[in-house]
Amino acid sequence: MNLYPQETHLADQGAVVSHESLQIDNWCNEVYSACAGFGTDESRLSALIGTKTAGQRAVISLRYPELHNKSLYDDLKGETSGDYGKLIQLLAQPLEDAEAMIIREATKGAGTTEKLLYPVLGGRTNEELNILKKAFFKLYQNDMVVTLADDLGGDLKKFFLAIVNQMAQPYNPSIHTQAKAVEVAEAIYKAGEGKWGTDESAFFNALCSIPAPFMATVNAAYVAKHGNTIERAIEKEFSGKAEDALLYHVGMILHPIETIATQFEKAMKGFGTDEYGLAAAIVRYQHLLPQVTKAYQAKYGTSLRDRIYGETSGDFRTLLLTILEHSS
Repeated sequence: MNLYPQETHLADQGAVVSHESLQIDNWCNEVYSACAGFGTDESRLSALIGTKTAGQRAVISLRYPELHNKSLYDDLKGETSGDYGKLIQLLAQPLEDAEAMIIREATKGAGTTEKLLYPVLGGRTNEELNILKKAFFKLYQNDMVVTLADDLGGDLKKFFLAIVNQMAQPYNPSIHTQAKAVEVAEAIYKAGEGKWGTDESAFFNALCSIPAPFMATVNAAYVAKHGNTIERAIEKEFSGKAEDALLYHVGMILHPIETIATQFEKAMKGFGTDEYGLAAAIVRYQHLLPQVTKAYQAKYGTSLRDRIYGETSGDFRTLLLTILEHSS
């Protein structure tokens, strides 16, 4: 599904996105004022940044350096720290740049934090994957695909490279027929449940070739022929990080809101909250939060707001809840 705001898609198509207006200038100046002087006014900063949509923040990030000779990201990075600082830094960039930074954070240094990559790459459209590749190169002068290939290994590497290299076919009703759904479902079965030992590459390539509007039809064909869903086939054939990534990818196509609600819960359950994962989720899915909060309540029997409140503290909690409460 597409997650980036309209402004991002228009800019990628070559349109000039207007970012000069009295209102935008006022927003920029208010943020600058909250950071000026001795000590940052975090409460004011949270109210200014946390109440804006992804599209509004994108135009603020364009205008800010024109007025103050420094990027919004650099200014806020220098003024904030800790979990709050990481969240405000994600908010200080266009969403595609924030996701490029998440990939960078997940792959740099010793070891890769793979769980940060599932939501960035899983279930995304070809258009937004291409925007993300451009953003990554712009920020780091490195090819995103090469970075993933260098830092990942095993089935997870094969799967993510299938996503970013092969990409889903464009949906065409004259091609993506019921007969085609049966054919693709059978290819997935033969590479997985129908084979002694999983052919991971064939499984990934078949799965990643499916355009999002066609996934439900392929899944129904799989159920009709083999008695269980593609997600159940993944659970039977894979384990660990590869299983998690595959399930996220399919879940974001078949039932995205429930999948996102589960992602929030995973970031908070167990011993210790995954603060960066929680921050990334609330920034990425901001425009879907009204739907996600309903799904979360239905699935877990408590409100997402109360769960976040109980698992976080301080300015970090305040900013998370500000975003949540202004998402509608």
